[in-house]
Amino acid sequence: MILERLAGVLGALPSPPTADELRRHTPTIGQAPAGTPRPRWSVMIPTYNCAGYLRRALDSVLRQDPGADTMDIDVVDDCSTADDPAAVVAELAPDRVRFIQHEANCGATATFNTCLQHARGHWVHLLHGDDFVLEGFYRECEQLIRGHPAVVMIGGKVVTVDEDDRWLALIGPDARFAGGIYPDFVRQQAVEQLFQFAGVAVRRDAYERTGGFCTFFRHVADWDMWFRIGQLGPVACTRRPYGAFRLHAASDTNLQKVGGTNVLEEYLCMRINLARLSPAPDGDEAARWRKRVARRAYRNARKFRAAGSVEGRLNQAR
Repeated sequence: MILERLAGVLGALPSPPTADELRRHTPTIGQAPAGTPRPRWSVMIPTYNCAGYLRRALDSVLRQDPGADTMDIDVVDDCSTADDPAAVVAELAPDRVRFIQHEANCGATATFNTCLQHARGHWVHLLHGDDFVLEGFYRECEQLIRGHPAVVMIGGKVVTVDEDDRWLALIGPDARFAGGIYPDFVRQQAVEQLFQFAGVAVRRDAYERTGGFCTFFRHVADWDMWFRIGQLGPVACTRRPYGAFRLHAASDTNLQKVGGTNVLEEYLCMRINLARLSPAPDGDEAARWRKRVARRAYRNARKFRAAGSVEGRLNQAR
């Protein structure tokens, strides 16, 4: 959609969507039905053509499973066409994991919202089907919740891994805030993605208050969401990395970068977030975030050049 708005306007920067347009693309997340059992956790695993990695994701959760009274585990598939995630669920935990499937492909952001609608737990962990979570994540989240009862979101550094689970790098927030509250989270999240899905847990009632993931976005829906969640209350950081964020050529993240959608959406998300801040940023701050987007695009172009992707290199440079 965003690229279509730029068709024939090479070099032009798009105008951000209006507040009304954003509201139309942000679904309401209703409360869990009255009388429904409410476990502590809902681990929701969205999938699309990644059943080869789903076994690793499910196993990483099941190894930490405290039992059905404490945790729901659901796999929500966006009508996969290249593999069979239902078979993976049936193989690993047919009586423990619920499998839900869209009747037609709806896209990643809409699938996240389906996950939220089906989640019954007081806390929700959205874990992509090609990522996984390291031992101790839920235990540490419980400790942070007990120590900081007002927190609305917990996140932290994550490990990036390749197709074979080899560790590549650590990414995420400032390590100085590990094990406590992240000061001024909203202002920094406005211009920088601090948390990746695999290492994030959010109170379900926070999603109810702010609404679902905005379907205007494909690449930065989480960036926008964490900013909105952060406006509701304190955000805590885990002491160490627990999420494993997989980088591979077939991932949705990589495909967005090949097409250049990531640059456009980052630009739009930053403009929207900065407009929501109070006090508004000055001109110097606005110049800094524009340079940050440009530098990221330049680094991505170099990576695509090294990988031999002409399409990715040219779209990032453009």
